[in-house]
Amino acid sequence: MKRVTISKIKIDARKCKGCGYCVRFCPQDLIHLDANLNQKGYHPAVFTEEKKCTGCALCGLVCPDLAIVVYKKRQNDSLPQRKTRC
Repeated sequence: MKRVTISKIKIDARKCKGCGYCVRFCPQDLIHLDANLNQKGYHPAVFTEEKKCTGCALCGLVCPDLAIVVYKKRQNDSLPQRKTRC
C-alpha cells in the first residue's frame, strides 16, 4: 500500500525580504514573489497550488530568513511532521 503525503507550506510574509531563493529552487514552480509589499517594503514570497507540492522542503532549506516552514503529513498519520532545516 502506497502512502500519500500531504504537504503544506507556511510563509511568514513579515520575515520575508523577497530574496527569491525559494522561487528559484522550487522544482514545481509553486512559489512566486507577491506584487504587494510587506511591512518592511519587500515583495514577499507567496505559495500557490498547494495540491501540487511534493514536500521536498527545498524552499525552507534555502530561506536565509527562516520565513518558510514546510509541514508534511502522511494520509494515515494523525499529527503533521514539521520539516524545515536538517
